[in-house]
Amino acid sequence: MINYTIESVTQDMLPMCLKTIHRAFIGNCEKYGFTKENYPSCAAFMTLAELIEEKNSGTHIYTISVDGEMVGCVQIKRTDGDIYHFRRFAVLPEYRHLGLGKELVDYCKSKAKAYGGKRLRLLMVYENESLRTLYESYGFTLIETGRDDAHPFLYGIYEMQL
Repeated sequence: MINYTIESVTQDMLPMCLKTIHRAFIGNCEKYGFTKENYPSCAAFMTLAELIEEKNSGTHIYTISVDGEMVGCVQIKRTDGDIYHFRRFAVLPEYRHLGLGKELVDYCKSKAKAYGGKRLRLLMVYENESLRTLYESYGFTLIETGRDDAHPFLYGIYEMQL
């Protein structure tokens, strides 16, 4: 296993976190044709002001680093009673398939549970079969699929018990 550190993101780390999010998500934009016009809430188009606002409104943001370089990040936030939403899960392409994503998921599971969470939930592009398989291997179970005006794709909502 690769040597890594996971830590909570501080205010001064937010610009680098945003850069990591953008780099990790841009490939899906290209693959699925997402643009700022057809999917403005996509993480690839997030602004620093939006990320700061999320942090200030109670979103927990964690980063994973290898040799001092931020290579991934993720957010969790209590949304409904005992449910924590797992979102903006980002690992840079050159660091994927090394087990770092699983480490971030496990870390978020333990944090959400420590905060009183009973379930971890996420929304994803359902057509992304490799990501679906990955989430299922982590223990997430599909609870719903759907479409709406905010998402230009068929989405899947996955959940796991903590």
